[in-house]
Amino acid sequence: MPNLVMVMPYQAYIRKAQKEGFRITAIWDPAEARRLYGAPASQYLRDVEALADGFRLVDFTDRAAYADAIRAAVRESGADHVWHVGSEESMMLAYEVADELGKAVNSPRSVALLNDKLAMRTLLRDKGISSMQFATAEHWQDVAALLADFTLPVVVKPTTLSASRGTYLLTDPAELPAWGERLAGYGYTGPVLVEEYLRGPEFSVETLTVRGEHHVIGVTRKLLGPLPHFVEQGHLFGEPDTAETSRVAALAVELLDAAGYQCGPAHTEVILTADGPRIVESQARLGGDKIPDLIQTAQGFDIKRAMFAALAGRAPRPSGAKSVGHIGYLSFSPGILRSVSGVDEARALDFVDTLEFPFSVGDVLPETVNSKTRHGFVILTGSDDAAQALARADRVRELIKVEVAAGTPAAKFVA
Repeated sequence: MPNLVMVMPYQAYIRKAQKEGFRITAIWDPAEARRLYGAPASQYLRDVEALADGFRLVDFTDRAAYADAIRAAVRESGADHVWHVGSEESMMLAYEVADELGKAVNSPRSVALLNDKLAMRTLLRDKGISSMQFATAEHWQDVAALLADFTLPVVVKPTTLSASRGTYLLTDPAELPAWGERLAGYGYTGPVLVEEYLRGPEFSVETLTVRGEHHVIGVTRKLLGPLPHFVEQGHLFGEPDTAETSRVAALAVELLDAAGYQCGPAHTEVILTADGPRIVESQARLGGDKIPDLIQTAQGFDIKRAMFAALAGRAPRPSGAKSVGHIGYLSFSPGILRSVSGVDEARALDFVDTLEFPFSVGDVLPETVNSKTRHGFVILTGSDDAAQALARADRVRELIKVEVAAGTPAAKFVA
């Protein structure tokens, strides 16, 4: 039975890995668990420890301790591989130590070329793939000096934050200080990108790579919320196989080839412009926002388990989509929640798989500025096409009635 050291494996990942014959030693950071799960984080980690074959806690921001924890876990478990397919912020050091030990699933360089937005954009420019105008600055204060070379609006973003944090459509240089304040709220002080604003429908390509061969599991259509924040208000999985979606998928595969990616999941975002598809960004992990659940709903394909089969050298065998999987996000006016109704009625609808509204009376509904500040979601099952899925999501939103206190300051950001 192969041994695998995994950094921040979610509970579902441990179960899926064990079904594919792996023994899992889990490494987690309590602070990262609190960021993801809030108050229940301690219980979540106890459950991870109970599931895993080995378990360690470490501060991911303490580079020396984090590296030593990986080395010790490999030594004690006799691990065949070290793998990290969780949050990008702690991923690079894990791959560097894995490479040092000869246990890397992918080279650190290939992971950096996908996860780091500047490294990816530079790679694409150097390879002549998906060309677009961009520039980089060491700090947000340096962005104003770059804008003369661009036509406004432009997209500004940190190079290494995930979950749409700090990505902003800049229409006026006067907005820069407010954007810089938001970055500071996330604790981000690193380099930033300025990119031309791409217009067109947006997709993501979900792939699994086995021994350097990239398998397209499917294409997800992304439904963007109000600008200037690039926060999706929903996803539709099971896009029809058309010439356009084929071009989108082929471009994602071209990026993975250029990066030298060898094994595991990737999630690549693409905008289909009037001049053809252009890559927005990519990550060396499964898609977030419950996209794996949409794949399961639409195809009956368990991509979480399949990524461990990929690690074992077994190619995925997804079937065609039987229905459209849809997640729709809830969005209400920000403020203190005074009353809410209709949640139970919406949850009882026969096409609702999961409905989450994690707020109680007295809680603050924050302004939605990233994926962590949305107000809940609904996952739908059994939709024949996108139109039916969207109509069903609208039905859920119509049922849920929320009253908030007018004029109440909303939370500015969630890290």
